Parts: sequence; structure tokens; C-alpha cells
Amino acid sequence: MLIGWAIGNSWLISVVPGLTAMNPLTALCFILAATALVLSPLGATGLRRGWIVGVAVVIAGCGIVRLSAYAFGWDLPVDQILFSSQLDLGGAQPNRMAPNTAFNFAACGFALIALVAGRTRWAQLALMMVALTSGIALLGYAYSVTSLMRVAAFIPMALHTATLFVMVCAAMVCTMPEVGIVAMLTRRSPGGRVVRLMLPAFVFGPPLFGWLRLQGESAGLYTQAFGVAMLIGTMVVLGLALTWKIARALDLGESERRRADEMLLKLAHYDSLTGLPNRLLLDERLERALARADREGHTVAMLFLDLDGFKRINDTHGHEAGDQVLKEAARRILSAVRTVDTAARLGGDEFTVLLEKVKNADAVRVVTARLLDQLSRPYAIAGGEAQLSASIGVCLYPVNARASEDLLKLADAAMYRAKRAGKNQVEFYAAEAPADVGSVSPRITAAA
Repeated sequence: MLIGWAIGNSWLISVVPGLTAMNPLTALCFILAATALVLSPLGATGLRRGWIVGVAVVIAGCGIVRLSAYAFGWDLPVDQILFSSQLDLGGAQPNRMAPNTAFNFAACGFALIALVAGRTRWAQLALMMVALTSGIALLGYAYSVTSLMRVAAFIPMALHTATLFVMVCAAMVCTMPEVGIVAMLTRRSPGGRVVRLMLPAFVFGPPLFGWLRLQGESAGLYTQAFGVAMLIGTMVVLGLALTWKIARALDLGESERRRADEMLLKLAHYDSLTGLPNRLLLDERLERALARADREGHTVAMLFLDLDGFKRINDTHGHEAGDQVLKEAARRILSAVRTVDTAARLGGDEFTVLLEKVKNADAVRVVTARLLDQLSRPYAIAGGEAQLSASIGVCLYPVNARASEDLLKLADAAMYRAKRAGKNQVEFYAAEAPADVGSVSPRITAAA
């Protein structure tokens, strides 16, 4: 623009012949604003901070001086210093910095200072006012409404001036990616999706449809009433489409949230290797099982299992083979119990089985015998087979324990008795267990 003023080229200073030309001071202020943005104003320090503040003060000062001149009728020709002899283009009034242009520069200077100071909210507020003022001027040019381009009878804001203000606002907003509209636009949240859908539609949709309606009327394609009806219908369709898109975006966000919640719940309640419930979920189910047992008067059995010889597999074949064995053991334990029972992994090679609504000791003996049989079968691992067994401790509720933590501890103690007794067997903790406990298998005995 400054080159256009220097050589007297109307295309360069007004872009479109016949429209308002950009004042040289306006062009200079835009150059200063661009320089400040290149220096990255947000959180600037040292010499860079001083340069940006100085540039911001000059930009804001130019705007404030021109606003004061308009408000109080003062003759402050700061916008006529450059190319003063060429500013009278033969129009009704010489080329000056428009009042709305001066206001925008004052706001831009304030926004730059706020950015340097880290006051991003104040900077965004100032930029919103600049964008609004410039947007109104652009609407005036789009619809040929002079009153939207200017303030009162003063010179209007130039078309390319309004366009550059919008670009400066966008650039300054992008220097604050962690706050405000840019942060919301880049979020993967439902709110971010809604903003990405709504913002372009509402910023460009209504002005475009309104402009098309006026062009059709001007060309005589339809009457004013038809144009209004068409515009309303178009806006309704746009609103419905946006509503549908927003609903889908929110539903997608809710679905993702539910999946994330389910994943967190699974991570919190299930063992990552075997997929069995962990200690936390076992405790929750145990509390509920004991409460039901108290209400209905039935027995609950807690089985504590430890794989015999697992450490040897880990040491000999490595942890990968050990993990493979643990997953297979978990699968076998699940196949040996009812779906209403809870098989859990406590860690390492220790598992538990919670049996609810146990009718008698025989029912427990049947399950433990099935578990011993399943767990003692060979395990296929890389390079051959592995042979394991299991030691199982059993504790009954309410026969042996009245609290959930005691039930697990006593079952653990019974399991260690089974290991000391020779492994690959079951030990009932309860001294009150029936004398014929060992009748199912010689490996099943009662603990004293």
C-alpha cells in the first residue's frame, strides 16, 4: 500500500477502483503489528519485550490520537504526515484514518500489551471487539450498506483494511493456543467438535445466503417475498443440519467417554495378563456374597490356590513362558467352576475362587478335585511341555470366619498347610469340617 501511495497507483491503494483507499498511516500500523507478531508477544522478555511494547504503544497511540480528533474536533493530522500531497483523491473529503479503523488500532495495541503481560483474557476481549468492528464493515461491503462501513458521516473503513484486521486478529489469537477459541477448536472433546461445526457455519453461512438472496433479487430472478422465504428456509435447513451434526458429535463424545470409563474400570478391576478379576473386584464381590449369605442362610467357600513349581518354569523358560502358563491356568480354573462363582488372580501364581451358595462340603470337594485335575495336566510352552500342580486352601463362611478379610487369610493359611503337607492337595482350614473330607481324593484332607 505504501508503494502504491509512493507511485500513485490507485489499484495498490484501494485494490478495487472506486472504493476507499487505505490511509498510509493505516498501512504503517499494519506493518508494525505484523512485526510485533513475528516477535511472538505472549510471555516475551528482555529486549524483545521492550520492542513489542514500544510497537504496541505506537499502534495504540495512533488510534487514540485519531479517535480523540474525531471525538473533540481537534486538528491532529497524524494520518496526513505521509504522502500528504496525494491524500486528496478528489473525493468529498481527503483520505484519513477512519474512526472504526482508529478504534481497532487502539484495541490491537492494547491486545499486544496484554499478551506481553500474559493477560490473555484481556487480549482476547480486545481482539473480539476488533473482529466485530471489522466484520460489520465487511458486511457493509458485501451488502452495499454504507452505514455499516463507517461511523456517522466520516470516511469508511477500507475493504482491505477490514480484511487485514480480521487476519491480524486470527494471527494474534493463534499466539495463544492454550486458551480461548484456539484451545477449544483443537480439543478432542465434544465441546471442541461442536465449535468446529458451529463456527464456520455461523460465520460464513448466514452472510453468504443473505448475499445470494440479494443477488438473485437484483437480477430479477424472484420477488422480495420469495427471497425472504428462500432465505428463511435455507437457514432452517442449515439449523437442522447443524443440530443433527452436533447431536452426532455429542453422542460420539459420550460413546468415547463410556468406552474410556469401561477401559478404566477394566484396568482397575481386572488382571491385565489373565483377564481375571483382581483383588479389588474380589473384595467387592466377596462383601456382596457374604451379605447374601447372611440374608439367605447359605454357606460361602473361599479357595486359595498356589501353583506348585511355577518358579521353576519362570527360571528355566523365561517370563514369556511363565505368562503363557498363567493365562492357561486361569482358563482352566474358569472352566472348572460355575459362571456364578468368581475366579480371581491376586498376583504372581496365586489365585482364588469364591464359591457362593455352597450346599455342603461335598460340593466344595467336587470343585477342588476338578481344579486339581485341570491344573495338573501338562502345559504347552515354547520348546515342550511343563508340568505343574496346585496347592489349595479352603475356608468356609460362616463356619470358620465371620469377616471377609479373615476368610481370605484363613484360606491362605490352609493353602500353606497343603504345601507343607506335600503339595498337589487340598487342605480345609476348618477343624469342624466333616471327618470324611478326604473321601473324594486321598489328596484332600482337613486342617486341624
